[in-house]
Amino acid sequence: MSVIDLIKEKKERLSQNQAEFRELIAPQWREYWNELWQSARNHEWVNWVLDQDRKPVDTPQDSLTECDNPRAEAMRQTLLSQLGDVVYEGEWLTLEQDRINAFAEVTEDQQWIHTDPARAEQESPFRATIAHGFLTLSMIPKLTNSVDPANPPYPGAKMVVNLGLNKVRFPYPLKAGSRVRATKKIVAVEVVRRGLEVTEEVTVNIEHTRRPACVAETVVRLVY
Repeated sequence: MSVIDLIKEKKERLSQNQAEFRELIAPQWREYWNELWQSARNHEWVNWVLDQDRKPVDTPQDSLTECDNPRAEAMRQTLLSQLGDVVYEGEWLTLEQDRINAFAEVTEDQQWIHTDPARAEQESPFRATIAHGFLTLSMIPKLTNSVDPANPPYPGAKMVVNLGLNKVRFPYPLKAGSRVRATKKIVAVEVVRRGLEVTEEVTVNIEHTRRPACVAETVVRLVY
């Protein structure tokens, strides 16, 4: 369950049982609970999440054709002019065995094709250890320079929320020690409440290899 879905579920549960819950807690905590609930309701990000439920179900998002926010509209026009073009090409990054091992430890995926170079050299058809596909996928924010606060990919947005992925493929194994870099295209831009929804096509290329390690469509929400 995503963070947004969890917040929505908790909001619905608390809304339905708020009075009953207040009766169960000790009197000295009731005032604190009221203040806490009001503070959460006033938080900008939480309100943005809850607003998704308030939108009438018979109002499709694509009926919004222009942004109310001037900065969002300016960004929309910029992105529309770039549709289908490569808007970013990153620097080369070496994916070392240490990074693969760290990912294996965190995810508890210690399969030998990732973590045992000696065995992989003897038994693997790739003759080397390879990165987890999900490690390559998780490197996309770094490879597209989306995590540098001094150089945001969408300047002017208050917040960029990762909504998920439309499609992911791993066309070619990524061997330990290989150098990779990513390119990014804008493939769709939609106006939504409080901002934009942007679909990007990210390709993670391997140096000296024709086929990429990963091709993914990512979807982000720009909140203004």
